[in-house]
Amino acid sequence: MRYLNKIVFINSASVSYAEIELDGNVHLIGTQGVGKSTLLRAILFFYNANKSKLGIPREKKGFDDYYFQYQNSYIIYEVEKEGVPFCVLAYKVNGKVAFRFFNSRYERELFIDENNRAFESWDKIRNALGKEIHYSTIVSSYEDFRRIIYGDNKGLKPDFRKYALIESKQYQNIPRTIQNVLLNSNLEAKFIKDTIINSINEDETTIDIENYSKVHLIDFEREINDIRIWFKANKKGEIVIRNQAERVIDKYRIHNFLIGEKKQLAHALGFRMDFIEKEKPLLISNSSKENNVLIELFNKRENLKDLHLKREQKLVSDIDYVKKELIKAAKKQTEYDNQNIDEVIRKVIQRDTLERELRTLGEEKSLLKSAFGQISQKYESLISQVQNQQQEFTNHRSAEVNNIKSESGESREKLFETYVKLIVQVENDNQTEKETAFNELNSVVERENTLKRKKSELKYQVFYDVEINKCKIEINEIKEKVAGANSTILNSKNEVNILRKEWELEEKEIVRSTGLKVDSINSKKTKFTDQIQLLENKIAQSKSSLYGWLNDYVPNWENTIGKVIDEDNVLFNSELNPKLINERSDTFFGVELNLNGLNNRTKTLTEYNDEITEFKIENANLHKSLLQLNEDKEDDLQKLKTKFRKKLKGFKDVIAENEYFIEQSDQKLKKIQVELSEWLEKSKSEKIKISNEIENKLNEVTSDKVKAQDKLGKIKIGIKRKITLKENERDSAILSLQTLNQTRIDEIQLNISNNKEESEKRVQELRKEETSELDIKGADIKRITLIENRLLEVEKAIEYIRNNEAIVIEYKKDKRELFDRIPEFRAEKITLEKRQNLILEEHKDEIVKLDKKYFDQKTVVDGIQSEVDEFNTDEKEFAEFKKLDAFINIQTYFSDAISEDKDLKTAHSIISEIKGRYYKGIENFKELQQNINAFNGNFTYKNIFSFKTDLNNDEDFLSFASDLKEFTEEDKINEFEKRVNSRFAHIIQLIGRETAELNSKKGDIEKIIKKINDDFSSKNFVEAIKEMEIRTLASSNPVVRLLIKIQEFNDENSFLLGETNLFTSTDSNSKNQKAVELLKELVKAIEKHKSPTLTLSESFELQFKIVENDNNSGWVEKLSNVGSEGTDVLVKAMINILLLNVFKDSASKKFKDFKLHCMMDEIGRLHPNNVKGILRFANERNILLINGSPTSQNATDYKYTYKLAKVQSESDAKKYITKINRLVKINTKVPNK
Repeated sequence: MRYLNKIVFINSASVSYAEIELDGNVHLIGTQGVGKSTLLRAILFFYNANKSKLGIPREKKGFDDYYFQYQNSYIIYEVEKEGVPFCVLAYKVNGKVAFRFFNSRYERELFIDENNRAFESWDKIRNALGKEIHYSTIVSSYEDFRRIIYGDNKGLKPDFRKYALIESKQYQNIPRTIQNVLLNSNLEAKFIKDTIINSINEDETTIDIENYSKVHLIDFEREINDIRIWFKANKKGEIVIRNQAERVIDKYRIHNFLIGEKKQLAHALGFRMDFIEKEKPLLISNSSKENNVLIELFNKRENLKDLHLKREQKLVSDIDYVKKELIKAAKKQTEYDNQNIDEVIRKVIQRDTLERELRTLGEEKSLLKSAFGQISQKYESLISQVQNQQQEFTNHRSAEVNNIKSESGESREKLFETYVKLIVQVENDNQTEKETAFNELNSVVERENTLKRKKSELKYQVFYDVEINKCKIEINEIKEKVAGANSTILNSKNEVNILRKEWELEEKEIVRSTGLKVDSINSKKTKFTDQIQLLENKIAQSKSSLYGWLNDYVPNWENTIGKVIDEDNVLFNSELNPKLINERSDTFFGVELNLNGLNNRTKTLTEYNDEITEFKIENANLHKSLLQLNEDKEDDLQKLKTKFRKKLKGFKDVIAENEYFIEQSDQKLKKIQVELSEWLEKSKSEKIKISNEIENKLNEVTSDKVKAQDKLGKIKIGIKRKITLKENERDSAILSLQTLNQTRIDEIQLNISNNKEESEKRVQELRKEETSELDIKGADIKRITLIENRLLEVEKAIEYIRNNEAIVIEYKKDKRELFDRIPEFRAEKITLEKRQNLILEEHKDEIVKLDKKYFDQKTVVDGIQSEVDEFNTDEKEFAEFKKLDAFINIQTYFSDAISEDKDLKTAHSIISEIKGRYYKGIENFKELQQNINAFNGNFTYKNIFSFKTDLNNDEDFLSFASDLKEFTEEDKINEFEKRVNSRFAHIIQLIGRETAELNSKKGDIEKIIKKINDDFSSKNFVEAIKEMEIRTLASSNPVVRLLIKIQEFNDENSFLLGETNLFTSTDSNSKNQKAVELLKELVKAIEKHKSPTLTLSESFELQFKIVENDNNSGWVEKLSNVGSEGTDVLVKAMINILLLNVFKDSASKKFKDFKLHCMMDEIGRLHPNNVKGILRFANERNILLINGSPTSQNATDYKYTYKLAKVQSESDAKKYITKINRLVKINTKVPNK
């Protein structure tokens, strides 16, 4: 027997020294405040080792300070174990109560010296124990102390195991129950449940629901949603997530394609720059040579122009001279015509005739006057004198006139000479300007001819021919490549369709062959299931059928009636009402049979159960075969998928690559077609532009020609004007001179005329006198008068001839030199002009030839210069390009400059394409990021696929896209489907199994509750309590309810779990969805659940009902106050004692021979009969009661009765101590302090 035998107080609380025996019921009596509760708490401390659960009010001293206020304060618990005692010493160590165990009965001498004083230190106690008594190390942990006392030995030193009262891991409710009795705590169903459950099994039965939520079901809903989203279609039937994934993959493919293109372009650019580096020096050298040739041709061209200009100028000068002579002739002719030159010539040629007539008339006159010679002589002498005087005067004056004319001629000649020089000077002064203007005119004419020639050539000229042809060639090349790519795509798609058909056929064959095997197995399973059902029905009917009756009343019936009875129709028939008529009869309906030759064909229930077990094993094996078949089918399908996906991937990559190529080619084709249109438009515009420019230039040239002609004309007019001015000046000077001389001559002529008139008048007068005298003398006056008048006319005519004879001479000279040469001049002018035109044509032909050579050479030079300029532009643009990020992006490929492209592109073109690809790459990467972000928006960072959602840099995005591409191409979603399906089945099965295990204890719990109820009914010695009953109900815990639903689902669908897909729309999908919803609800319920585990006590509800006299509590889960104060204490104590008994009986499986104590304070509140009843109620269950009350009642019901009283301390008059006396035997010695 094991039990707490004694408690000893040494300077503890208000007790100086006391030994209290505890090996029976103990009654502590004394008035209020004497220390009964203090003693009871000290005993309770042994059982619960929990200072906060002793019922000490907060306003009072704490346990340590009150019970161990001195250095030599001790409480010793003596325990009896199988007749061998040991003690537990409680004392203060470092301000806290600790424990030591020692192997000895309590002896006063071990703690108190010969002076009746308690030892003040452990060292003295240790010395007192000596070497014979073993003692333990300090136990400072109250948890360790409880584990030592209650035998929870795991982790304890072996030395402590011998101090256990009981041996149980589930001891926690013992101290709690004991403390509940003392403290009269509210009674709750959970405590009762825990006590009952712990009495069933020392190992606590729990479900680690935190393990569900944090391991099995962690993110289960999210993972299901993560996978389900791959199969969820929108209203259009599209699976959004797959479209988003495809967009990401497309952008990633484009990204890779762009990298490849940039790599090729980088190679081309590197090759181009190497080409420039090698070719540019050669090109510059060649440019210099060709440019020298061009300069030489230019010089030849200019020299030819100068030569032709000189030749043309001479001809122009000769033509101008002839033109001037013709003009001069015309002018002279006009002047002579104005002088009526023909009339003058006619009169002048009559001079000889007139002179002969003058002589004839003179002779005739002389003859007529010869008869009157004296008169005639006289008058002739007078007339002659007058005439001689007049003639003398005339001669003198005529000499003056001649002098004047001679001087005038000389002056005129000088003036002519002077002005000829001036005119020549004017011509010389303006010759350069005239020649310049003439050259300008020729240049303009040449430009005009050149422009007209260009205009003619323009009709057949195509501008940007190289660029246009290049675009056309590129368009044709792209179309050919696109056609090839389309052909490749078509072939690849055909191959894909063929592979898919092969895949589908092989897949159908696998499904078909597996289906046949599954049907065969299911057929067998059905047979076995039917057999199991038949046998279970037999077993179920065995009690009420003939079979059960025979087992109960007919021994060895299997070897008698059992050998001949019809098993199905008779043996298990429940309506036969069998009766035993003759117990010793061995006949069968009065017929005796020898049955030894028949085999026993009737089976026992065990055999039936064995047979059911065999059938179930067969079914289980068949189920395993089904699972294996499904696994094999899935493996075969997966292998098939891997095989064909690998093949399909190659074709898909080819299709994707060619589709991208076609897409890029279409864009490039459109671009080139636009470029072609632009070049054609440019060509047309350029042609129109140049045509307009030529027209404009022709207009300008025409204008310039008019201006040049005007300028030349103006220069000529200017020169002519200047010459005319000089001529006018000359003529004016001559005219002035002539006028002056003419005036002088006119004056002389007037004098001569006047003298002549006077002379003639005198002569007339003399003639009249002569005539008169002659007439008187008889002369022929009429004839003489007539002759004289005629002589006068002839003399006038001869005078006219003399005056105009010089004009006729000049005219004849001019006629000889000018007028007669006019035809010659005109012919010469025509000849010169023809020669001029011929020279111009020759010049033009030579210029055209030289121009062709020059312009051909210039084309060569310009072509070379264009290449040099192109090289320079490429180098300049490349230098600028190297500063850009686009170059850094392709720099790693740049050094691998490999190209076999004969049509080498310019660096400008390549850089433009690289920039285009670079910026397209940036744009594509942004779209890739956007698509990835859109895709990732469907997942959290804890997604089942481990898709990285916190993408921080470009590498993260590219890595993500690559992983997603691999994910989709390898159809990894299928792996995750299988994994989640398997996990789903595992979770359901795990929950079903653990819930079943949890619920499997309910039968044992019901038995214990029935035992408690029966125990109360059979051993109730308390008259006040008429009835006390406990019952169970289904749990209201939402987690428990959900676990039970999941268990039921598992039981109903255990063969289907793991076979169906959670994410398809099969017939079982609704069941799966229901299970998923249950799991979702379970996760939410677990989150709300406060504890990480679900205990067995939470799997059901417990209620109890108390009938106290006429008071019925009804079914309640918690007892706070039942009836009066005394009844309340009584009821709670009874229930706690019952619970303690239940636990005590099952707490230790190795032994049950031990006693526990319950403490009840203020037991005086109970009626004596009830006190006696509760004592018996506890003792019947091997539980000792330690009660406290003011007075003694039923002393014989207790083994020990102790009286407690307060007495004044001998050492301190102000202090009172508790004195404890055992009424049966007083054995108290109070040591001095």
